[in-house]
Amino acid sequence: MPGAQLTRLLLSVVLPLLLVSLANCTQLSAEEKKAKHYERGMAYFKSEKFQEAVIEFKNIIQLDPKDGKAYYQLALSHLKLGGLSDLQSAFGELIQAVEIDPTIQDAQLKLGELYLLSKKPEEARKHADMVLTAAPQDSKGHLLRGRSLLVEKAFQEGIRELTTTLELDPGNEQIYFELARAYLAMKQPQEAEAIIEKGLHLNGNSSALILAKGDVLLAQGKRAEAEAQFQRVMELDGENDGLYDKFGKYFIATQQWKKAEEVYLKLASHKPKQEQPQILLGDFYTFLGAGSKAIGHYLKAATLNPESKSAQHAVINFYLDNRKWDDAAPLISKEIEKNGKNLSVKVFQGRLLLGQGKSEEAIPIFQRVIKEEPNQTMAHQYLGVAFASQKDIPQALQELNEAVKLAPQDRGIHKALSLVRMAEGSYGMAIEEAQKAVRLNPRDVQAVHLMGQAYLRNKDASLAKNVYEAIIKQIPQDAIAHYQLGSIARQDKDHEGAMAHFEEALKHNPRLIQALSQISSIRVSRGEAGQARQRVQQHIEVIPDDPFLYNLLGGLWMEANQADKAEHAFKQSLALNDQLQVSYMNLAELYRRTKRTSEAVREYERLLVKNPKAASAHMILGMMAEQENDIQDAQAHYRKTLAIEPTFSPAANNLAWLMSEHEGNLDEALSFAERARGQQEENPHIADTLGWIYYKKDVYLKAVSLLQEAAEKLPKNPVVQYHLGMAQFKNGDRLKGKQSLNAAFQLSPNFPGSDEAKATLGLM
Repeated sequence: MPGAQLTRLLLSVVLPLLLVSLANCTQLSAEEKKAKHYERGMAYFKSEKFQEAVIEFKNIIQLDPKDGKAYYQLALSHLKLGGLSDLQSAFGELIQAVEIDPTIQDAQLKLGELYLLSKKPEEARKHADMVLTAAPQDSKGHLLRGRSLLVEKAFQEGIRELTTTLELDPGNEQIYFELARAYLAMKQPQEAEAIIEKGLHLNGNSSALILAKGDVLLAQGKRAEAEAQFQRVMELDGENDGLYDKFGKYFIATQQWKKAEEVYLKLASHKPKQEQPQILLGDFYTFLGAGSKAIGHYLKAATLNPESKSAQHAVINFYLDNRKWDDAAPLISKEIEKNGKNLSVKVFQGRLLLGQGKSEEAIPIFQRVIKEEPNQTMAHQYLGVAFASQKDIPQALQELNEAVKLAPQDRGIHKALSLVRMAEGSYGMAIEEAQKAVRLNPRDVQAVHLMGQAYLRNKDASLAKNVYEAIIKQIPQDAIAHYQLGSIARQDKDHEGAMAHFEEALKHNPRLIQALSQISSIRVSRGEAGQARQRVQQHIEVIPDDPFLYNLLGGLWMEANQADKAEHAFKQSLALNDQLQVSYMNLAELYRRTKRTSEAVREYERLLVKNPKAASAHMILGMMAEQENDIQDAQAHYRKTLAIEPTFSPAANNLAWLMSEHEGNLDEALSFAERARGQQEENPHIADTLGWIYYKKDVYLKAVSLLQEAAEKLPKNPVVQYHLGMAQFKNGDRLKGKQSLNAAFQLSPNFPGSDEAKATLGLM
């Protein structure tokens, strides 16, 4: 056989055999693959790479869906990751683990713990019982069972169970804590203290037990003894950040501000290169209302660790809370680039949009967050605020009430609820919410201000005065408190006292133009218009760049019929801020008063270019068009007003009137008139419009009722008397009709409709 043929023959026989042999060498069995995945998974778990561990344990389950141990390790990995979705996943994996292999006792115990967290103590106890059936002396099983009983307030039985646990495992400190809690719940503080002392007898240097002793002493009102225990813990475990935070909060709760500050500063000095102490200091100063100190520490935290999410978020949160939108915006943009899917970042994004007046864009962001995480408190809170900004009070209350269920101790939610209750007109409830916020932090000046504002809205001026005087006693430079006291004094006709408070308000906040406006108003009411203008000019020298000052001066010149000087002041205001709606409106009104109609229209139109949603500009343009008998243009502006402000009753009333008088659709006119009536039931002009439309629709009985109401409230209006007379005549009451028509002519010989009135009288 030739050599080449022999080679080909050998290759054809040997090569396939060689490939089969290699395949057998490299192909692992399912069990071997599982072992490899398990080994890698456990290695990842030990090195705290929990996401990688999750993948490995999932690979095992894919190979063997009946491997209970893999489900258990997968659950532990999810628990270590700690997110809400991970907790939910862990719960499911533990259920699978115990169904496949009920003998995995730790899985039974972990599942029981999750049921306790979910406030399902009965379910937790079932898993404790399964463990105890297999191992009656298992201390962890007894502990879980005892805790489940305590949650159900079966204190005696729970204590017996925990006592058994303590006999089995006297070194487990958690048992002492649980027993102490149970005794405190039963109002037996001496027994609680005794059980903690029993634990300390075994381990006298346990910082956790010493801390628990301090808490028990505190529950008995023994504050000095409790603080001594807290000080001892600090000496034993001075590196524990959590202890510093706990003691700081304790001193805050007991209003020992200096001691609280010392605790946080001590932590910061111990750990000068760590960001967390700086964040805690920032939180403390925020609580005190010392904003400049707070942001300094937040920024230092972010500088110490630029990668710290908590530090970056603390800075952003501060800027948003303090309405510093321009400072917050770039930081939020960076966070979106890094982790736009993070729910906290989405909430920040929504809050920024809300602060920028873009509530329509903010609402869907908060709704998406809630859909993904229904218990996201801040999303509910700010969704409520967004709905409130759109005047959707029912939706706002629904979201804020959900937020307060999730976080009843969050004073920000109570403050938001107070504002919404005021918008709703429920001033008593607004006071209650503000009081809750104040109780949570008596130093929250914003909450105290809200309480004062709610008292004012509730016409409790004396209580409001007490609140604002209390603020000034603590913070003499609070401009808003001085302003409110000035307003109360003015209501009481104490003009000198009012002026003093308004001047004090300006001293502490020169840009509080409302105070200067009040001073000017008092001066004008006294016949001192020249002094009012002089005071505003004087303030312009202090703040020459404030457009509101020129607007105020323009208004004073307009009242004095000095059109040229008023025009100059309004134009100066707009030169400083061409977005200032009030100055456009005032300049246009000046032109309208001085019969410069085309210039007035021009200013309103300029305003609408700047702000297409300026409903008041459309309203006045509609009225001006109506005066010029341009009915089509007037109706168009009234419709635009209602498109922006659907509940603006003057626009609805005027539109309904024009449609009824100029051959419009009476059914549509009726709907607009009824909309206006729904907003202002007592307005006689609206009653007249609605009654006249019913007259034109031949519904005379209803027309008479509405027009009678209008005529009683507007007895000197000849047109209203004419309308009533015509309706009475058509309704068959000729005598009353004649009386009403004659009354119209007694008021004026000529009025719109007088010809028809004369003709009708001729038929009587």
